[in-house]
Amino acid sequence: MIETERLILRNYRLDDLEDYWEYVQMPNVGPRCGWPAYTDKEKAKKRLKIECNKPLQYAIELKDTHKVVGSIELMEPDENTKTKGNTKEIGCLLNENYWGKGIMTEAMRAIVKYGMDELKLDEIVAGFYAPNVASGKIQLKAGLKPFKTIKDMIVWYETGKLCDSIISKITRQEYLDNQIYKNLKIKVKDTKLGLLEEKL
Repeated sequence: MIETERLILRNYRLDDLEDYWEYVQMPNVGPRCGWPAYTDKEKAKKRLKIECNKPLQYAIELKDTHKVVGSIELMEPDENTKTKGNTKEIGCLLNENYWGKGIMTEAMRAIVKYGMDELKLDEIVAGFYAPNVASGKIQLKAGLKPFKTIKDMIVWYETGKLCDSIISKITRQEYLDNQIYKNLKIKVKDTKLGLLEEKL
């Protein structure tokens, strides 16, 4: 479990279904990640069960209301995104009603810090489809810079036309040099030991 100023990043639970269902059926959430919005709650429930078993898949829970508003994951990169060494790829999504509040920036910075400090990663990568400008800005705010463009990757749902996929990354050295991460504080809880310690 990772705790930030406003958020708790933790593994999904089956009792997150109502919050999960709320955003996976939204018309601009799944399609911006490359999958269609859910229309069947039972199928969403089956998917949630899969998400519950991913150790590096985190529900984004608001501290003040305990509502789950999205997810962020450290996953194995595919051949299009992997560069070298010990690399993980960030995947994330957020309930439309919480866009523009800095929530995903806060979550992404926390997951980058966790990945570099705890998992000792060499690089962290992430991708976004070119029309999804907001995702690109969030990645930049987390220190990830574009380094590769994959042409005509997907048909963008809003236009029906092919669009590019842009891949960003942050290396270990870039992370160590980034002033944001020198000052960022998170708390990491070992759920096996029940310990909560501050990471500076």
